[in-house]
Amino acid sequence: MEQIIVNTGGQAKTKSSNALQEVSAGKFFEAFLDSQRQSDSKPKGLTAEAIVRFREETFDVLSHCNPHNAVQSAETTHLVVGYVQSGKTMSFTGLTALAKDNGYRVIIYLAGTKNNLLDQTSKRLRKDLIGPDGKFNNYYKIHPNPTTADVDDIIGNLESINQPIVLIPILKHYDHILKVRDVLNDDELKWIMQDETIIIIDDEADQASLNSYGRKNSKYEEDEKSRTYDAILRLRADLPGNTYVQYTATPQANILISMQDMLSPKSHTLLTPGEGYIGGKLFFGQGPNHSLYNGGLILQIPEEQVFHKKENPLTKMPQSLKDALMLHILAIAIVVYWLQVDGVNYLSMMVHPDNTKKWNKVFKDWIDNELKLWRKLLRKPDDHEGKISLLARFEELLPMAIQYYDIDDQPSFDQIKVYLLEVLNNKKVYLVNTDKEAQTSIEWDDYKMHVLVGAEMLNRGFTVEKLATTYMPRYTKGATNADTIQQRCRFFGYKTDYIKSCRVFLPQSSIMNYLAYIRHEEELRSTLASCDTLEAAERKVLLSPTLRPTRSNVLPIWVVNTKLKGMHQLQAFASKATIEHNDRIVDAFLKAHENDWTVRNEFTTLDRTHRWFKLEIDEAIQFLSDFSFKNWPDAQRKADTIRYLRYLSAEDSPNPLKYVYFYQMAFSAPVRTRAFDAATNRLAANTRIFAGPSSEGDSTNYPGDAKIVGDKDSLTIQLYHIQFDGAPLDFARQAYTLAVYYPESLAANYCSNEKYNIDDSDEEDEE
Repeated sequence: MEQIIVNTGGQAKTKSSNALQEVSAGKFFEAFLDSQRQSDSKPKGLTAEAIVRFREETFDVLSHCNPHNAVQSAETTHLVVGYVQSGKTMSFTGLTALAKDNGYRVIIYLAGTKNNLLDQTSKRLRKDLIGPDGKFNNYYKIHPNPTTADVDDIIGNLESINQPIVLIPILKHYDHILKVRDVLNDDELKWIMQDETIIIIDDEADQASLNSYGRKNSKYEEDEKSRTYDAILRLRADLPGNTYVQYTATPQANILISMQDMLSPKSHTLLTPGEGYIGGKLFFGQGPNHSLYNGGLILQIPEEQVFHKKENPLTKMPQSLKDALMLHILAIAIVVYWLQVDGVNYLSMMVHPDNTKKWNKVFKDWIDNELKLWRKLLRKPDDHEGKISLLARFEELLPMAIQYYDIDDQPSFDQIKVYLLEVLNNKKVYLVNTDKEAQTSIEWDDYKMHVLVGAEMLNRGFTVEKLATTYMPRYTKGATNADTIQQRCRFFGYKTDYIKSCRVFLPQSSIMNYLAYIRHEEELRSTLASCDTLEAAERKVLLSPTLRPTRSNVLPIWVVNTKLKGMHQLQAFASKATIEHNDRIVDAFLKAHENDWTVRNEFTTLDRTHRWFKLEIDEAIQFLSDFSFKNWPDAQRKADTIRYLRYLSAEDSPNPLKYVYFYQMAFSAPVRTRAFDAATNRLAANTRIFAGPSSEGDSTNYPGDAKIVGDKDSLTIQLYHIQFDGAPLDFARQAYTLAVYYPESLAANYCSNEKYNIDDSDEEDEE
C-alpha cells in the first residue's frame, strides 16, 4: 500500500490506505469549530487541544469517504467508534460541516428507531450548523423524513445560488427509508445529482444489523428488522459511489457480524472523548483515576429490592428507590441552589426498571405519589410527625450526598433543608416509552428536577441532559451481550461539574457485568487502535480469550442465527451497478485461475458439464467478500457463510478447514435463460437457477445441479451465469450469481445456543 498524507489543517496525519481523499477545511467547518470553542461566553466549550484533536478525527473520517464526485467508485463503509455519551453527535455534525466545505450536496442520517431520536438529531443539526440566529440558513437545508411531496423543495434547494447541502434525517425504519429512496429516484432529482455521491450516516449503526443489540424472539420483530436492513441495501444500490459512515459505541456487532454488503466497514476511526467526559472507568473505580471515588458512585440495590417482573414483582416502592430520589433531591439542592454551579440549572434522574409499559407506569406512579407526599409533608408544621420522620431520613443521607465534596463546599443539614421543598416545587416526572401520551420532547430548562422513567427509548442514543442519578434494577438472568450492557450506560457523559453528586443504583449482578465490560471495552479499543484494518482487528478479537464472546465451541446468537446446512441458491441482481460490479469480480477471478480447473464431463451435454478446483479458504473468503449482494436475505446468507468459514478455519478449531470446492457450472454452454421479475429484481416466482435431474429414461442419470458438490469435508461454492427473460431494456441482460452447499457433517458443529445470550427481561417488548 502506498503511504498517503491526509491534509488535517496543519496537523499532518499519515494513514495506510489504497485511496484516501484529500480533505480541506473551509468557512463552514471553521465556523462550526468556532461555535464549539471554549470562550468567556462558552466556558464549557472545546479547549485548544480538543479542537486540534477534533479536527484530526473529523478529517480522518471524511478522508475515508468517497469524494463528492466519485460516482464511478465502488461504495464504501467506514466505522467511527466512540464511548457512550462521548460526543458522537458532535462528531457527525462537524463531519457535516466539513462535507459542506468539500462539495457534498446531500447527507442522509439514519437517526434511530424512535421519534425522540429523530427529533433530537434534527434539532442538534439546526442548532449547531444553522445557529440560533439563522446565520447559515441559506447553506444548510434540513428535510426530516421527506416524501415525494417534498421533491420540489429539495430540487429548489439544490439549484439555489448558495449551493446549500441538503440534510435528510430519517427514522431507521424500512417505510421511511423507502420513501427517501422514492425521493432520490425522482427523474429530475436524479439528473441534478447524477455526478454527486451521497453520504449516509448511521447513528447507533450496530442497531441496523439483524443479529446485533436488542434481538427479540418475536418473528414480527425479526421481520421488521430484516425489512429495514433490506431497505437500506436497496437505498445504497440506487446511490452510485455512496459512503456509509457508521457511528457506534458498541462496535462488537460491526466487527464480528460480517454484513459484507452493508455493515462490514473496511476502515475505522476511534473518537477521543473531550475534557470533562466521565466514563465507566471512573464510575466503577477502574483505570488511572480509580482511587478518585473508589467506585463509591455505584450503589448496590439490595437483592430483595431488585425488581424482576417474574422473579421479584414488587408490590410497593422499594426503599432503595426512595433513597435514590432523596439523594437526587439533595444533589439538586447542593449543586443548583447551594453551590450554584455555573451552567448547571437542573439535574436529571433516570429510572430504568423494565422493558414493558405496564411496569414502567407502575414505577412512575410510585414516584409521582411519593414526591407528592413529600411535598405535602414539607408544608406541615415543624412538629408534624410525618415531616420530622421525612427530614430525619434526608439528614441521614446527607453525609453520603456530600462525602466527595471539599470541606468548604459541604453544607450543613440546616443550610440545605431550606431548598428541599423548593426542589419538589420545581420537578417533573416523565413516562418515556411508546405510549401516545408519553412525553419524549423535554424542555430541560423548565424544571430544576427531572425524573425520566422508561426502557428502550432511554436505552440507546437518547441523551438525558445533566443526568446525575440512575436507578436501574433491570438485569438479565443469563450471560449478557457486551453491547447490551454498554448501551444502558446513559449515566456516562460530560459530568465533571457535578460528578460528586452523581449516583448509580444497580443490582450486584449488573455491577459485575459492568466491571467485566469495562475491561473488555478498553482491550477492544486498544485492539482497534493497533490495527490498520478491521479485518486484522476481527482476527485479534476472535483469538483473544478475554474478548471472545462465549466459549470456543459455541458461537453466540448475535453472530450467526441460522444453522447452515444443505444447498442454498442466492440472487445477486439488485441493480445494474451490482451486476456490473460482480462481472468485474468474476472475470478477474476466472482469469487468475484459468489453469486450475478439473472438468466433470460424465453427463455428456454442455449444460451438464462443469469444472471445479479446490479454492484456499482465505481466497474463498475474499471472493465472497468482493461478490456483492444488495438484497435480504442473500446478503445475510453471504455474511453467515464468511463467518462460518472463518470459524471453521481458525487455528484453534479441531480440524481447521483449508479449502472449499469451487464449481463453475455449465462453463462452456450457452448462458441459461431464466424468467425475471423487474418489480423485485429477482428471478420470477418459483424460478430456480438450478437445472434439475435427468428424467427416468435418460441414461446419463444426471442428479441435478443441486447435487454437484465436492466431498463432505468442506463447502461447495457454485458459480452460475444467467440470462434474464423479462428484464427492462435499460437493465443488465446477464448476470453471475452463486449457490452454496453446506455439508451436514460441518453444520452439526456450528450452531447457536440461545440460552446463553437472551435477555429474559426482553420477552415482552415495550412496543
